[in-house]
Amino acid sequence: MEREQVTMPSNVVNLLDTLPAFRSLWPGLPSYSLQELVQQILDREPDVAAHDAASDTATLQELVAFVPPERHAIIEEHLELVKVI
Repeated sequence: MEREQVTMPSNVVNLLDTLPAFRSLWPGLPSYSLQELVQQILDREPDVAAHDAASDTATLQELVAFVPPERHAIIEEHLELVKVI
């Protein structure tokens, strides 16, 4: 929200639902499992630590970072503000 010059309270975070975002970014893949996305998009074998929260989060971060700047609007369309209590 920095773009709009709004300061976010510390108890509000952005949440990205990656499944619809990745379906919009890369339509037509046979599967949108994390392992399939790593193989198809990052062109490498998935980590052996699949389904490990820390590893999955790092891989999702890598996939989001892989999105070219001209397609960042698609990511922004899928961001949601979530209030954490």
